[in-house]
Parts: sequence; structure tokens; C-alpha cells
Amino acid sequence: MGNATERQATRATHSKLPLGIKLSFGIGDIGSNIFIVTTGMYLLFFMTNVMGINPALAGTMLLFPKLWDVISDPLMGAISDVTRSRFGRRRVYLLYGAVPFGLSFFILFLAPGFQMEFANALQTSLLFALACTAFTVINVPYASMVPEMSDDYNERLSIVSFRMTFASIGALLAGGLTMALVAAGGGGADGFRFMAGIFGLAIIFSCLWCFFGTRNAPSLPPHKETPPIKEQVRIAARNYPFVVLMTSYFLQALAIGVMMAGFVYYVKYAMTLPETAMNIAFPIFMVTGVIFIPVWLAVGKRLGKIKSYYIGLAIFTLSMGSLFFTSSSQLMIFYAQIFIAGIGFSSFQLFPFSMLPDTVEYDQLQSGMRREGIFSGMWSAGQKIAYSVGPPIVGFALALSGFVTDGVQPESVATGVRIVFCLFPAAMILLSFLPFSKYKMTEEEFEKVKAKISGTSKS
Repeated sequence: MGNATERQATRATHSKLPLGIKLSFGIGDIGSNIFIVTTGMYLLFFMTNVMGINPALAGTMLLFPKLWDVISDPLMGAISDVTRSRFGRRRVYLLYGAVPFGLSFFILFLAPGFQMEFANALQTSLLFALACTAFTVINVPYASMVPEMSDDYNERLSIVSFRMTFASIGALLAGGLTMALVAAGGGGADGFRFMAGIFGLAIIFSCLWCFFGTRNAPSLPPHKETPPIKEQVRIAARNYPFVVLMTSYFLQALAIGVMMAGFVYYVKYAMTLPETAMNIAFPIFMVTGVIFIPVWLAVGKRLGKIKSYYIGLAIFTLSMGSLFFTSSSQLMIFYAQIFIAGIGFSSFQLFPFSMLPDTVEYDQLQSGMRREGIFSGMWSAGQKIAYSVGPPIVGFALALSGFVTDGVQPESVATGVRIVFCLFPAAMILLSFLPFSKYKMTEEEFEKVKAKISGTSKS
């Protein structure tokens, strides 16, 4: 079932990874989450409150670039599966994609100066498509490294815990410092340009650190022959654990995407705080997420990934639903609810990303191939599409609520924000329980799959 080099590389994945490799791998996700959170939380706000674009138009224009991800992400995964280079089939993209990724993020926030509203929205949409493509080139191969670095059920959970700790740090930097950097840069378009320059450099640094720090990480060589991309997608669609996990995660990512896009509007219009209050609210949310990752890691090893994830999602759902009833005078209650939501969100950062690599073995049992890239690509496409739907949903909710680009907002805007920020995410999480209840890849089942793979390879 492969040549000697492949078998040797596969055996190498059984041992636990050194701390330095795990740290370097985790640092690689800082840049990706700066991109995800900054664009998810503030790009719509940048278009409506800085560029003066109608929220429905702005949200729609942010959706179209993500449709490209349906093609680009699985394609990038398939490309990384067969890439041959002296740096490996995954890490090479961290090296050569770092600067384009950081640069594309910077130019995304260069406010165009057209007289027509549609022209301004179109340019931002096209630049967003460019930035999303650069993100794909980096993130899909990066995510594909996890199942190659270890085939141990709990060691993968440990690797992902490092990744998600630093992912949370990246999200914290984006959510907590964006408006502070905008203010430091003079506010408005100039401020966003300053922020984008600082974060663009951080993105480049993060990718390069990961590249150099994981040079000794276990990896697998590319297959000499692989089916066409369409056939690979069809085969992946028959991977039942992947399909049900992907479906449930899509609904959960949709909830998070709406929450991210609506957060600053909730702070500003429901809690009647200045948008700079995000410098307090979002760090509470994300710091809590970072702190509780080791807690969820311990819980996951004790109770199992599936049961632990149910608990985390339930905590997040209840806290988001309760925010609907919080008045603007209950500031401390608001911060407490955000803290509790962060506990639940921490599980969302950890468990699905540690379950995804387990579905690769299921595919290997069926197809006889290691195709981490195609699965990471399909997963990434689903995640980004779900996140991208968030701003349009929030944008249309604002438009239907009577949002105006200039002047005082009507009271109906606060109600609309409460519905889309609080109730919609809670409903999506509850809906995700239906497909997730079909996911049965426990540690015991995973070991059975590995044993069958081992028996097949020996025969």
C-alpha cells in the first residue's frame, strides 16, 4: 500500500511531537485568524460606516467572492496533495504565500474614491476575492498538516489545541486591537489603512515562523497517481463521518459568521456603547476562549470529543440566546454573558478541527489513499462560505430594520440587531445538533479503522 518511504513516514506519525513544533505550527494560525476575524467583524462595518455603502449592497458584494472558494479550496487541497518540493507538499505554500497573503490584506482596506456607490462596493468585492484566494493558498495546505503529523487520536487533539490557542490569540488581536489601531491611525479611511498595514506584517510573520519552525515535522510524500479532482470530491462525499461533521460544522460556522459580523453593531446600537467598546467586549470573549482550551482538552480526553463538544455548544447557545434580553443599562451582565459565550466558543475552536483529521483514516480505509488536502479544502470552503454568509445576513437585517448611513438610527435597528446577533446564532447551533448526532467516530471506532488499515496494508 505504498513504497518504503511512505511506510516510514506513516510510522513516524505515531510518536508525540516536540513542543517546539507544536508551538510553531500553532503560531501559523495567528495570521489566518487575523484575516478571518478582521474581515468577518469589520469589513462590513468599514463599507457601511466609513465608505457609506448601503448595508444590503455591502453584504451582497462580500458574498460573491466567497463563492469562488467552493472551487478554489478543494482545488488547492488537491494541488497540495500532489505537490513535490524540497520543502514538502504542504509547508512550501507557507513560504511562498506569506507575502502575497499579507499584501492582499493590506490593499483590501484601501478605501476607493469613486463617486458611484456601486463602484466602491465592486472594488472592495474584487479585492476581497483576491485576499480570499491568497488565504486559501496558505490555509488549506496548513490545515492538511495535522493528520500527517500524527495518527494518534489524542495527540491530534493536543496538536489542534496548540493551533486553536494561537488561532484565538490571532482573533483576539484582530477583534480587540482593530478599532484601537484605526483610532491610532487617525480614524476613518486613514485609520483602517494604518490598521491593515500593521496586521499585514503580522500575517507575513506568522506564516514564515510556521514554515521555519515546522521543518522537522513529520510529513507524507505525495502519491504518484491520483484520481481527477471531480472524482476525489465524489469519493469524499461518500465519507459518511466527514459529511455529517461537515454539515453540522457548516451550520455552526454560519452562526459564528453572523455573530462576528453583528458584534460591533450589537455593541453600538443595542448596548448603546461606542464602537471602541469592542476593545473590551471582544477580548473578554476571546481571552476566555484561550483560557478554556486547556480545560476543554482535559475534558475531551476524559469524556471524549463528541460528548464534550455537545456540552460546549449548549453553553454557547444558552449564553447567546440570553443576550437578546440584556438591556443597555446591564453592562456587567452583558460582559458576564460574553464571558460564558467565550467558554462555549472555546470548544468550537478545538473539537471539530480535531475530529476532521480522524475522517481522513476513514477515507483511507475506503480508497487506499491519504488525501488530507482534498478534505481540508472542502472543509475550508464550507467554513468560508458559512462565514461569508454572515455579513449579508447582518446587512439585510440592518436594511430591513431601517438602518441609515447618515443620521440617528431608529429604535427598530436595535431590535433587528438583537434578533440577528443573538437569536439567529442560537437557532443555527441547535439545528446543527441534528446532523452532529449522526457522527459516531469515537476513539474506539477510530482505532478499529486504523486496525483495518494496518491489516489491509500488510496483506
